[in-house]
Amino acid sequence: MPQPEWDPLKELAVVQSRMNKMFESALARTDFSAEGGIGAWMPVADVQESSDSLCLFLELPGVRQEDIELHLEGDELLVQGERRMEREEAGEQYHRVERSYGKFARRFPVPSTVDRTSVAATFRDGVLRIALRKKENVLGGPIRVAIR
Repeated sequence: MPQPEWDPLKELAVVQSRMNKMFESALARTDFSAEGGIGAWMPVADVQESSDSLCLFLELPGVRQEDIELHLEGDELLVQGERRMEREEAGEQYHRVERSYGKFARRFPVPSTVDRTSVAATFRDGVLRIALRKKENVLGGPIRVAIR
């Protein structure tokens, strides 16, 4: 039987895949506490808009409510906190740690159509829900401006 022809591009793809896994594994174990630093934990978020409100949903499993801070700063909403690694007994040895721990921070732009005094947040089942009502007297749609 003839040997299959060697494909250097296929071999390169295999090497690239192995390198990606190696870097992902190394960075996941790295603890950079600076906001947005390499290896920093970043919870995923959904942003939903309706005719009268804007809602953000952040997945924060394993984070205690008292470890979450929420601030309006200028035209941004800042959500920050920390997921702590809890150890049951002294001397425990982990053979693998794949979940991310440590501090996190997410910034979301707040549109001018939002009533900044209407921010309300709830935390249930590891999901932080932030609701912002829209201002009632904001004109919607495009505005044509005459050039003189």
